[in-house]
Amino acid sequence: MVIVDIDVWLNEFYPKIVEDFGFSVEEDERAARLMHDLGGERLLDCSVLRERIEGRDVVVVGGAVGGRISVDPDHVIVTAGKSILKIRRFSPNFTPDVHVTDMEEPDEVLVELERKGCTLVLHAHGDNVHRIRSVVPKLRRFVATTQSKPFGRVYNFGGFTDGDRAAIIAKTFGARRIELVGFDFGRAEGTKLKKLKWAKRILAFEGLL
Repeated sequence: MVIVDIDVWLNEFYPKIVEDFGFSVEEDERAARLMHDLGGERLLDCSVLRERIEGRDVVVVGGAVGGRISVDPDHVIVTAGKSILKIRRFSPNFTPDVHVTDMEEPDEVLVELERKGCTLVLHAHGDNVHRIRSVVPKLRRFVATTQSKPFGRVYNFGGFTDGDRAAIIAKTFGARRIELVGFDFGRAEGTKLKKLKWAKRILAFEGLL
């Protein structure tokens, strides 16, 4: 099942990002195949995201979060990447509904989140093959994503960084309302700042800013 207009991503955004950062399409595709092969029967159908998100108010938490968050318990919480580590400094037992990441967090954090009922959305790209090999075998189930061509149960919903990808997932799967928390597109330098500029551009294109 293809949710996103993948042609827009693959033709309008992805080639420009690859060129800007010097990424390898072939390596992105290799990483996606590895995740597919290692995940096997543990790859979830993306319908699990619709079951969690559709028709509900969603708070998407980005990496610039200060640490503490206070939200309505009826809201769906979607965390992105290392934001979970910042939140857990103050709330060690915090478990979001959905966690979207390219797996820069420690293995044990991701394993614990999955065991506690969080839906993990793990992203494969050419630079994190070592993380795929380390994390995937330890999990029971997860949703797989790629920034290159999707296939099987390896999806491409669009989005570049964990934060903008998480927000797009909330939109794609029918959130009633989306609130962004912990998004700061100027607090970085070098490559990180360039990535954040792309994230801002993508979110604006999606009407999420």
